[in-house]
Amino acid sequence: MRVKCHRCHYPLKTCLCKYIAPVFNSIEVIVLQHPKEVGHAKNTVRLLQLSLQHMQCYPGKSAEDFIALQEQLKLSKGTTAVLYPAPEAVELNSRSCHSDLINIERLIVLDGSWKQAFGMWKRNPWLNAFPFLCLPKDIEGQYGIRKTSITNGLSTLEAVAYSLQCLEKTDVNPLYCLLDAFKQQWYNHIQHN
Repeated sequence: MRVKCHRCHYPLKTCLCKYIAPVFNSIEVIVLQHPKEVGHAKNTVRLLQLSLQHMQCYPGKSAEDFIALQEQLKLSKGTTAVLYPAPEAVELNSRSCHSDLINIERLIVLDGSWKQAFGMWKRNPWLNAFPFLCLPKDIEGQYGIRKTSITNGLSTLEAVAYSLQCLEKTDVNPLYCLLDAFKQQWYNHIQHN
């Protein structure tokens, strides 16, 4: 059994701790994570958890899995938005980010493959009570470790980083540096096996 780092939980040979820097986000990020992603070695939510100051992650697929979160959100003040390309979603760009519409305090993000995220959206009609935001179609992802049939598909880390940068002008460079280190560790691992 490989010994893992107590902080980042990666094997000691691929420990990422020296690349972790805090990102002081004021918008709380709430990730609804598909159960198949929880233990996936290439999942970037783990990297977000190591850096973001305000983040929660809830594993599950259907509305029943998120009952506690739904109750918590009912009691919360402030605006919550969902990052998902629903038909009525407002595209995050320089124009929309300066409008009053984007004065949000919580951002819900669906984490999984595109098929998994679509299934989660369909099984959670409670999400439709919130405004939807989506990323511009011309953003190019840097992740590259996982294959996707979606043109310009981004990792969850990249999607959250872009959103926070746009919505609250957060310095997200530490997230991209951590992603670069993660990719390099992964490529080094593949080359040595």
